[in-house]
Amino acid sequence: MKHEDLPERWKKKIKEYLTRHGEPTRDRLSAYEFFTNNKAVIKFEDGSYAEFLYPLVINAPEFDEVGVFTEHCGYHIFSLGGTYINIVEDD
Repeated sequence: MKHEDLPERWKKKIKEYLTRHGEPTRDRLSAYEFFTNNKAVIKFEDGSYAEFLYPLVINAPEFDEVGVFTEHCGYHIFSLGGTYINIVEDD
């Protein structure tokens, strides 16, 4: 998914994230936002799961969603209902 394909609510959420983290002039993620020592393990209530390496995870309870952003594998938006996210830091 390209930035242009994101719903407007998520474009605004990314801009808010960047502003909070000292980048008020940017509205898109760059390589600097991805954590090379982390992975996100997402488990769903049916027992399936997904793993993303080097993610940026942004919770958006106001949308009942969580966004998982990756540098090379796109952006993924999941419903918070029945979704369990664990961020694992590799040594």
